[in-house]
Amino acid sequence: LKEPAPKTIDDLHRLNLDGKLDTQQGYLYNGYSFVNYDGIWYTQIMSPKGTRMYDSAFRFGPREAEDVPIIGRLDATLFNRASTYYVTFDPLGSQFNYVAVAVADINQNMMKVFEKTPIAACDKNETEACNERPIIDCSNTKDLVFYIKEKNETRVYIEDNCINIEGSQAEMVRAVDKLLFVLYGISE
Repeated sequence: LKEPAPKTIDDLHRLNLDGKLDTQQGYLYNGYSFVNYDGIWYTQIMSPKGTRMYDSAFRFGPREAEDVPIIGRLDATLFNRASTYYVTFDPLGSQFNYVAVAVADINQNMMKVFEKTPIAACDKNETEACNERPIIDCSNTKDLVFYIKEKNETRVYIEDNCINIEGSQAEMVRAVDKLLFVLYGISE
């Protein structure tokens, strides 16, 4: 008898844990089940308080993000105590579509799992959209900042209160996923 096709992401996780998916559909990574459904990778994350399980979605799996370097160490006390954070970027950049995806992915995870509220910011006041936003570039605040930067090199660089996420186009989104895997304790 052939098994029925999986209907839900939970069905895919069960098949993955039973070793019945090929590696394009799912794999285990450091004890976490990752399944691919419609081009998005899903895993289950326990909230930091240990009170709730979340289904979290990523555009890249942890294997695809392994080679993104994370330089520096996050101040765990600052991160854990922060109820809000800034997310900032260069409003004159040329890769706004990718910046928007990176920001949305950070915000979704920070709000849902870590229960932190984003404050939209710009690194300079050069556009209409930035007129009403705080101007944050990491040197002018001690609060937690996620700084999305269009760069040729893909990496996450952490210095003091500032988490710099750097990359070009989809690479900046891959860097966001790597950072999230580290914040969740899935990878180092």
